[in-house]
Amino acid sequence: MATAMSVIEKYYDEYFIKQRDERSAHLPLAGSPLAVIGIVGAYLYFVLRCGPRHMANRKPYNVRNMIQAYNLFQVVANLLLFLRILYNVFIVYENFSFRCQLIDYTRSRAGMDEVYFSYAYFWLKLLDLADTVFFVLRKKQSHVSFLHVYHHSVMVLTTYCALVFIPGGHGLMLGLWNTLVHAIMYFYYFLTSVGAPESSVWWKKYLTRLQLTQFIHLAFHFGIPLFGGNCQFPTFWLGYGFLQAIIVLGLFLNFYIKTYSSKHKVKTVPAKSDERKSH
Repeated sequence: MATAMSVIEKYYDEYFIKQRDERSAHLPLAGSPLAVIGIVGAYLYFVLRCGPRHMANRKPYNVRNMIQAYNLFQVVANLLLFLRILYNVFIVYENFSFRCQLIDYTRSRAGMDEVYFSYAYFWLKLLDLADTVFFVLRKKQSHVSFLHVYHHSVMVLTTYCALVFIPGGHGLMLGLWNTLVHAIMYFYYFLTSVGAPESSVWWKKYLTRLQLTQFIHLAFHFGIPLFGGNCQFPTFWLGYGFLQAIIVLGLFLNFYIKTYSSKHKVKTVPAKSDERKSH
């Protein structure tokens, strides 16, 4: 046991402490990975085991007002972060490279902006976990799909790693795309949660297409410098970004085909959270 602990401590010191970006070390939840791992573990335990058991013999909770406020907050928060990142990409970085943008590890304004963008984005992914909690409390366990749980869990862990190791740089495009998509998506959820008629939310199919476009572009965004070489952005993270884009693209594409193909006409909503209309 002592040997195992010493090995863990050695690798923790070698691969986390010595390689992390110290500029974010003072921020809440950014200091140690244990708290984040614990949150994801608690999330998985609640939505897959504890929550369903708790709700088994209970009526669904009425959390409609809470969900409406949550959706509206997500719209505003994601839109503000999208506009802020967009401003930096096209205004502050006069020559932002879409092929190979390196990370600014300095404490300059631009460098610290990337740290705080990454931190804000990390918190948005933590907040996304509430999606599944609402499903469980409303006894909508059928909505807790593999795509939903995988996407939420992986995004929390990924954004944490991005914050402590690679805040900004080439990864900014992920945040830019994702906040735009989420601002639109949560606006859709807000409209359906307040009982908007079907005629006013006819564009839900195109929102799923926008999600697919996002992952296609991100696959190219990370894949071009990964396979093209001559980019000093960490190769591991380029490969990870490319692989995740391909995996999630496949999952979303499968959802899209099943939902919108002529053989599978089903009333549903964008893939990230499966069905949210009953909110």
